[in-house]
Amino acid sequence: MEIIRDVEGIQRLMELLADAPFVALDTETTGLDPNVDRLLLIQVGTASRQGVIDAAAMTPGLLSEIFRADRLVVLHNASFDLKMLLGRFGVWPGLWEAKVADTLLAELLLRNGRSSEIAMNGYGLKVLAARYAGMELDKSIRQGFCGIESIDTLSEAELHYAARDVEATWKVFSEQLALLEKERLLRALAIEGSAAIAFAVMELRGAPIDAAGWKVLLDGEARESLEARRALDREFWSVAHPDLFGGTTLNYDSDEEVLDALGKLGVSLTSTKLEALRATGHPAACALATYRDHQRTVSTYGASFLAYVHAKTGRLHPRFTSLGAISGRASCKEPNLQSIPATSAFRACFRAPPGRRIITADYSAAELRVIAELSQDPVFLKTLRDGLDLHAIVARKLFGQPVSKTENPQLRARAKAINFGLAYGMGAQGLANQLGLPLGEAEALLEEYFRAFPRIRDYLNRTAREALRVGRTETLSGRRFWFIDARRDGKDEATLLRIAKNVPIQGSSADITKLAMARATAAFHRERLDAFMVNMVHDELVVEAAEGVAERAEKILVREMVDAGCAFLPSVPVEVDSVIRETWSK
Repeated sequence: MEIIRDVEGIQRLMELLADAPFVALDTETTGLDPNVDRLLLIQVGTASRQGVIDAAAMTPGLLSEIFRADRLVVLHNASFDLKMLLGRFGVWPGLWEAKVADTLLAELLLRNGRSSEIAMNGYGLKVLAARYAGMELDKSIRQGFCGIESIDTLSEAELHYAARDVEATWKVFSEQLALLEKERLLRALAIEGSAAIAFAVMELRGAPIDAAGWKVLLDGEARESLEARRALDREFWSVAHPDLFGGTTLNYDSDEEVLDALGKLGVSLTSTKLEALRATGHPAACALATYRDHQRTVSTYGASFLAYVHAKTGRLHPRFTSLGAISGRASCKEPNLQSIPATSAFRACFRAPPGRRIITADYSAAELRVIAELSQDPVFLKTLRDGLDLHAIVARKLFGQPVSKTENPQLRARAKAINFGLAYGMGAQGLANQLGLPLGEAEALLEEYFRAFPRIRDYLNRTAREALRVGRTETLSGRRFWFIDARRDGKDEATLLRIAKNVPIQGSSADITKLAMARATAAFHRERLDAFMVNMVHDELVVEAAEGVAERAEKILVREMVDAGCAFLPSVPVEVDSVIRETWSK
């Protein structure tokens, strides 16, 4: 095995691969951080022919030859390799027309809820190569690439390893492809492939963070947490053992202990969720909710969060998992930028650098529009088409009183809780916990809701029962969840029905948002705007742009989000709320 070290060699390789139905691509690097580590090798090939290319010989123009519009390029864990390529070469011509597939995401699509059909050893290339191609890959050889100064020091075994990864990726996908076609998952796979490029750009660019401002907020939270603890001790003095410092020995992190203590105070609860605690109105329960809220903030946003600020860029470069939930929603870690509430003061610490702005855009009632599309409920459809307040309309039907954001707002809040609860498959008990109502009252409220909107009840019940009958449920893109694992794990009927109702709604919203982020990222580059995505939170997209082009970037972002929504929701108008500010805000 030899390294291709010149342009002519790369061109000859691409000529030899010209007739392949698709090509596989992999990279070898000195580490995992594209802002610090170096790209060493780029491997391209098929099952029968692989080329190992010196990254120093590659050019953006030659990358365009590989990622040409009429060719599918298959990678394993595509966002990593794309990040390394973007970090080394920038955005190359034709990237946004490229067709990308990811064997890791393909496997997750195929196994969503039915992993028990195959031994659960994970989704790494080593596992997939053995599963689909009968190949044994020795991944320990990969350590030889870490931190090397020159590719001339690579051994024959290491070069052979690099080529074998491409061979394995090609063989794995060739077997997956037939399964993806059979399960009608190609549209979902295409969305994941285009989103992989957008995720790579987003992770590479990173999000701006005001670390000093963050520390100030954190110090304030720590002080408030201490004061909340003192107030909490006072509430429980009568039913808990005192400690030597005027507090109590009660473990406030133990649900069992605090529920027992609350019972002694006359508060009967089965849940310590913050909503349930506050709904009691009892001072001890409310004090516990306040304390836990502050503690959660301190633990979530403490020193471990700021440890992820990159030493070189001064920004946060989190890792997004495109298929982070069974519904198809993305997740985020190192750190988690999706867990910061819209009302949190910490959002203001995501501050654009001087001369730049943050654009925040989110879909208006995304999941309710999906429910309207799927159920074809006439009231929902008309209300959304007329641009009216759906929560207020629902509240008027339920309570027979005039309702708006300012008139009887508490009734609107109840209707909003039901509307959004439906997207999560919430039942009467969940609604009772959410609103602090007796179970019987919550049951009556849900029953009245479904009497007012029978098409929604019919859709939810009919599709959920059918999903359990056939053993799967799916989103508007065809993304599927199978119930094999859930049934094997002994999930009860109510839980299975909740999943069956939830996945099509949340998953379809995820389909729309991923398509939007891919289209918007491509549009910024095509129109040569200094703008790029820095975060996505389910149905919300966050963009950083130069001040002079921020308004134009906002219009493009909203346009692409609306167009992505219309691709899935032909019966329902799609609306996007957006703002341009110096910080991330609603």
